[in-house]
Amino acid sequence: MSTQTPSTDFRIFVQKITMQGFYALGMIEVPGAPKQEEPNFEIAQAVIEDLEMLKQVTDGNLSEGERLTLDKYTADLKLVYVEKSSKKEGAAGGD
Repeated sequence: MSTQTPSTDFRIFVQKITMQGFYALGMIEVPGAPKQEEPNFEIAQAVIEDLEMLKQVTDGNLSEGERLTLDKYTADLKLVYVEKSSKKEGAAGGD
């Protein structure tokens, strides 16, 4: 019988990394941490790059569920990044 604790579950690990990106973009609040007033695109981009690297080094070694989780979180974070950065560029262009 193989039971994994939450800290050893790959999908939880990917979720933890992704949440850093969502926090950097101001999408979530972390209790006890300061509120992100402005998106930090550098941190969010670094998280996206980390997830992409993780996809490369684990290619062929993940279960279908793990691969889908990694793909989904990466795509979701990229989408929010593009939406937020587009809004910022649009606001900057309107000055």
